[in-house]
Amino acid sequence: QYICSLIDGLKKDKFNKYIIFCEKENEIIKNSSFEVRIIKNKYNLFNKMIDLFLYLFIIRSKINIPKKDLVLFADIDYFIAPTSSIYPHFFLKKPFIVTLHDLQERYFPENFTRYERFLRWITNRALSSTASKILCESIFVKSDIIKFLNINSNKIAVIAAPPPALLLNYEINTSKIDIIKKKYNIKKKFIFYTAQTWIHKNHIRLIDAFKIVSNKFIDVDLILTGAPKSNHSNVINKIKNNNLSNRVRYLGYIDYLDLPYLYKLSEFLIMPSLFESVSIPIYESFALKVPVACSNVVALPEQVGDSALIFDPLDITDMSNKMIMYLDNQELGKKMGHKGYERIKGHNHDEYCKKLLGILSLKKNIEI
Repeated sequence: QYICSLIDGLKKDKFNKYIIFCEKENEIIKNSSFEVRIIKNKYNLFNKMIDLFLYLFIIRSKINIPKKDLVLFADIDYFIAPTSSIYPHFFLKKPFIVTLHDLQERYFPENFTRYERFLRWITNRALSSTASKILCESIFVKSDIIKFLNINSNKIAVIAAPPPALLLNYEINTSKIDIIKKKYNIKKKFIFYTAQTWIHKNHIRLIDAFKIVSNKFIDVDLILTGAPKSNHSNVINKIKNNNLSNRVRYLGYIDYLDLPYLYKLSEFLIMPSLFESVSIPIYESFALKVPVACSNVVALPEQVGDSALIFDPLDITDMSNKMIMYLDNQELGKKMGHKGYERIKGHNHDEYCKKLLGILSLKKNIEI
């Protein structure tokens, strides 16, 4: 979603040419109207070891970039890296900006292997020390970058991405509602959670909290979406062990064009994450006037203000109580949905583009 919003924002710039580099295209990239260049670089172990040495000692050298890739990058003046990836911008000695989404490994090292922690450390260190500018989406993450990576605050810009343009002022096609219900076998009211099954997404406690809710509201299900990750088998087993297989439904990764309908059909979005720099699903819910209940961790309170019900993600009773508040009071849901929309409606791609181009020192060229 972040990359989608970035593309939507940069589309507003009518003067500069943008090229997307990727390993394979998806629908978002195909519809971007930007030129797309495919990188098919397959490194062997020896190449990977060279790269590891280069960014461990922060040596910016293109010695390990294949000639066929050098041709692809030859006309690029500036790189925008939406994730903490190294290739190719670090090695080319060309200016780049990078988005660091979080430093979660500093708080929850148990969620990462030693190798993953080491890789995140050397990658973030290499990128943050050589980038022209670092982007993040919250003041909380900016303070972490300063604290853990020892970066001057003037080098860091806080620019939160708005929801993808698809969801801003989205008009639901009423004729498609029954199609979506049939496609996903939706027959009851439901609470919605969209997140990959990483440990920090806190599915396990959510299922325990929903078990409390399910005893009071027999006509409400919990629907989960998102790609399966490291904690997936534990999540599925938790559902089975709580005898909730007929009440908690995992739909997996779904078509993005179907997502607005699942939001709108839900009673509210639940976001129980233990660590979240900024939550795109919360912004998506706000854009669609869907009420939100979320954790009180990291930057989420900063993100939602007074436009959501907030709970302690470690407290199952607190989490279930907030869900019950929405289910008991439809007017509260409407009120919070409206407040969320008011909070997000000025957070648009025109302003986002201006801020991005300001970071790129291209602001004078924008025509919106």
